[in-house]
Amino acid sequence: MTIALLTDFGTQDYFVGAMKGAILSIDPKAKIIDITHQIPPHDIRAAAFTLCACYKDFPGKTIFVAVVDPGVGSDRKAILVETEKFYFVAPDNGLLSLVLDEEQDFRVFELTNENYFAKEISSTFHGRDIFAPVAAHISNGVSPSEFGSEIDVFIRFETSKPRQISAEKFEAEIIHTDRFGNLITNIPAKDLPEKFRLEVNEKRIENHLKCYAEAESDDIFSICGSADFLEIAAKENSASKLLNARNGSIVLVTKIV
Repeated sequence: MTIALLTDFGTQDYFVGAMKGAILSIDPKAKIIDITHQIPPHDIRAAAFTLCACYKDFPGKTIFVAVVDPGVGSDRKAILVETEKFYFVAPDNGLLSLVLDEEQDFRVFELTNENYFAKEISSTFHGRDIFAPVAAHISNGVSPSEFGSEIDVFIRFETSKPRQISAEKFEAEIIHTDRFGNLITNIPAKDLPEKFRLEVNEKRIENHLKCYAEAESDDIFSICGSADFLEIAAKENSASKLLNARNGSIVLVTKIV
């Protein structure tokens, strides 16, 4: 089976390699895919967005191991989520919130059966000692119910939604900034008016393009990105820097009639 890893560990240290070693020691046939290990340290919401943006591109039965875990070693739960097509192994800290918003039918299990963990469990590295072994055992065919009891109380952070403020205007928010400085809003592409303009930090943005190549040099524009949200971008530049905007910044959307 495919096991896909997403962490904030980076690649300079041994952490990712140790997780892969733990998986392969249990299931030598596992196919391990790196989604990314460059999530900003401790940024659970960035991890939630990144996972949600790509998980549907994977084949059915993929096991996702998502570890951004500032609460490692505390009393926070470790959980396994089973959906119709996928498995998700993660700390119970809201990281799976956006995935669960997308999935209609799922079950959540608390990971408590230490028979499926490493023999020695570090209080600082549950990625290697709990999450990776559980993923490998799932890959070997162990049923989710073997890892612990099904639960219905788990952490989900509130997903920000655009807020209507008048017939022609609504207020949105930047929910993610990618490495190019593109600003991803919480506006689903399907909910956009036919014609509109944006305002961010008193800067108007009136060009809505189909692709980045249509833009003029240093032009700031909007575009529907691959994650199906409205993005604000700049031609070969960082919209984040040009607009002095970041995650949480407000975007005013005005419908043009």
